[in-house]
Amino acid sequence: MPKRPYYLDVPLRWSDMDANRHVNNVQFLRLLEEARVLGMREWFGDLGHDKQPLLVARSEIDYLQQLPYRGPLITVAMWCSRIAGASFDLSYEVLSSRDDDAVVYARSESTLVTFDMETQRPQRITAETRADLERYFADPVPMKRRTR
Repeated sequence: MPKRPYYLDVPLRWSDMDANRHVNNVQFLRLLEEARVLGMREWFGDLGHDKQPLLVARSEIDYLQQLPYRGPLITVAMWCSRIAGASFDLSYEVLSSRDDDAVVYARSESTLVTFDMETQRPQRITAETRADLERYFADPVPMKRRTR
């Protein structure tokens, strides 16, 4: 089990469910986006990532178990698992709870790039942003087809 330095409770919506009566696969990425937005606001303060705009460059997800619609909230563990010059990776687990023995419904990893919107080019991560990310740093989430 990976170290999970940060948790969020993300609302499930009735519309997240599909005809198979479980949360639709595409909705998992929306749940992770919601967790990322909420988490970044807390990690980086009220301005969030407006101090240094971010673009999602890559998302990978392993669906491990069906997530039946089960009430108003789902738990997402989120942490930083790699920091480079102009990008960083976030690892996630979609969980039944914050307990150590929680059901893991999905694991995911996203690469975010710090970006200058005027020049349309990546920009180096600032020392302030790097320090914020390091507070939530842990090993990458185990993915089924990890090559590194």
